[in-house]
Amino acid sequence: MSQDIESARAKHQASKVLQVSHTLRAHHRAWFDELRQRANDGEPYVICHPTTPHEIFEALDIPYVIDAWYSGIVAARRQSKHYSDVLSAHGYHSGLRRYNSLGYAVVLDPDHPDKPWGGLPKAAGVMSWNSEGGSIELAEFWNVPFIGLDQPACRVMHPNWWDMHRWNWEDFDESYRIDFMENQFRRVVEFAERLAGKRMDYDRLAEVVNRVNDQEMYFDRIRSIMANSPKLPVRLGEVMSQTMGIQWHRGSKWALEQAKAFYEEVKARADAGKWICPNEKYRFMYVGSGLWQKLEFFNSFEESHGVVFVRSNYLSIASDGYLRFGAKNPLRALASRYSILALQMWIPPMGGAWAVHEARTHRVNASVNLDRKGRGVTFVTRALEEAGIPVLDIEADPVDANKWNDDLIRSQMIEFIEKRVARAEQ
Repeated sequence: MSQDIESARAKHQASKVLQVSHTLRAHHRAWFDELRQRANDGEPYVICHPTTPHEIFEALDIPYVIDAWYSGIVAARRQSKHYSDVLSAHGYHSGLRRYNSLGYAVVLDPDHPDKPWGGLPKAAGVMSWNSEGGSIELAEFWNVPFIGLDQPACRVMHPNWWDMHRWNWEDFDESYRIDFMENQFRRVVEFAERLAGKRMDYDRLAEVVNRVNDQEMYFDRIRSIMANSPKLPVRLGEVMSQTMGIQWHRGSKWALEQAKAFYEEVKARADAGKWICPNEKYRFMYVGSGLWQKLEFFNSFEESHGVVFVRSNYLSIASDGYLRFGAKNPLRALASRYSILALQMWIPPMGGAWAVHEARTHRVNASVNLDRKGRGVTFVTRALEEAGIPVLDIEADPVDANKWNDDLIRSQMIEFIEKRVARAEQ
């Protein structure tokens, strides 16, 4: 009898998995296998930070891999503990974030018999922000060019930045900052042209930039469905995986088609009333980098407490942070997009104001914030608490299993739900 119950439960859980999740995994595996083969045959590819202008490489048909994506693969395969230890063994401080550097750890351990997806082949260059760790070390290890970028500081803070980004981006991002970024990106174009052996076609770049806009609009519609549906039609872990799996290829024709299919499936579930948790009681939001080592955390409390997670930074920054309409110069639109991308999620007062706005839009009862020591999460926590939204801060690393204590964090969540959230709703 118990086996029948478990079998029925497994089928019920499987029915909640999106079909696009299967197509995403299949695409990524085939794409990465092909990329490794092309790189091993001598074709150049580039490793990039998530919030750098991948569109330039896309427009010149240069393959690229996102360092955080590969770190997520390491974490999902439950190998982050080993590779975090590799970094420590090579003298890198154990307290440093591993989010963008687990790929470097894989490269430092070439004799490991089970490298994630076969390991990273040598790249022709590494592009990242100068403020990020791990990227320049990887470039130096391989003896390849490092393209280091800087984001200029804002002089004017707009707490309601999400209302300005899509059309008024020249005003919001400030012309002098966009000029600075555009000059940096011209150096990226020159580097990419040398790798590609051809000149940039700026009409092609404009097509790529416009496809990103179309892709992000599908994400915006998905966010609206999740915020406004009576109950949650899709789990947050899947949403985060799908969103970022597409973002790593943003501007490509495949990414646009995948985003469309993602939206259509979520919409169909919502229209049919197929809810993830029929006994939904509490709606939570999640603030922080993706919990790639433990995505199942987001559905751990559905049956026991009626808790669903309806919002993360990933889908929301896709909607509010990337869109740039009305651009005559595609490189300038990219310069605006990346002049502040990701920073506006944390810098006070912008980060806190956005979090409160998102909490109210998604009708949340509480928030779980990850990695309080990193970035400006402390300021976001303060803004949410001052707005009357209970917050649980979790001390953990998004990809490092050494920093995750499952029993402790689960007990913290249960206490938070039962003592703070439930009482606040009485």
